[in-house]
Amino acid sequence: MKSKVGHFVFTAIAILLAVVFLWLTLRQTDFEVLKTAAKSANYSWFFLSAVLSVLSYWLRAARWKLLLEPAGHPVPVSSGFWAISFGYFMNLTLPRSGEIARATSLYKMEKVPVDKSIGMIILERLIDLVFLSMFFCLALFFNAQTLISFLSFADVSVLGKLGIAAGLLTVLLLLFYVFRKSFIRFSLFGKISDFLKGILAGFKSILQLEHKTAFVLYSFGIWLCYFLMTYLVIFAFPATSHFGLAEGFFLIVAGALGMILPVVGGLGYPYVMSIAFSAIYLSAGQTSQEGREVGNYFGLMLYFVQIVSMLGLGFLSVYYISRIGRKSA
Repeated sequence: MKSKVGHFVFTAIAILLAVVFLWLTLRQTDFEVLKTAAKSANYSWFFLSAVLSVLSYWLRAARWKLLLEPAGHPVPVSSGFWAISFGYFMNLTLPRSGEIARATSLYKMEKVPVDKSIGMIILERLIDLVFLSMFFCLALFFNAQTLISFLSFADVSVLGKLGIAAGLLTVLLLLFYVFRKSFIRFSLFGKISDFLKGILAGFKSILQLEHKTAFVLYSFGIWLCYFLMTYLVIFAFPATSHFGLAEGFFLIVAGALGMILPVVGGLGYPYVMSIAFSAIYLSAGQTSQEGREVGNYFGLMLYFVQIVSMLGLGFLSVYYISRIGRKSA
């Protein structure tokens, strides 16, 4: 019962934040400017961004395969690819639900224990954090003033709502801690213990990798794709085609922060990108309003392309997971 209540509260918060960010984005969007930008855009760059998105899925699946092999679970890259596609698809409905969906779908196809898969996924997230930190350092080195402007543009009301969300999640964790002894009476406690042991086994697998060079190259490849997915779209618009690598480093950090927000459908992304462009323009001696206008259509159009890609692969993954699952049954 408590888990259902916690799930409901988290879902409600995620939906509320999505509505808030959508309202904030649409409120400040000049749709005539958006229409003009859409007409003048070079969509070849958007198509290339979508292709790189698919490539990042494949590279992540290939890296996941390397992690699973030492644990005694060799899986085809294709199965990992469809599991990852389904995970991203589920993230559109509820933030962070994709990790569980990814692990359970791989179990359905290849019978890899969910706890082992989760252990690898957590390890991947730690590696992703390292790469995000590298890009943050690059952004700080080349765009220190832009980063300061970006932080100063944070909407106080939005931060307040995020604070409320964090507070509610903290209360749920405290309630769990207070009543933790009650869980010992049920088999759920034993399952949690086994689950944590499986995660620990997953972490140990990285020490037994046979193809460490390939693992490093896949990791760099994934984040190179992430960087280019945003950076190349800069050339799709006349207003941003003069941007360089420095702006690209900053935008990938801002975009990552937008996707990390616990918001249904990733709807925090367009709003964060509008703030990012405001900071870029302000640092260049232009007005923040000019930057916000560009950031609005840039963020909305790139968001739309990536969502279409996620939905397309997500629907295909449902079919292939079911098909592969029946064969392995």
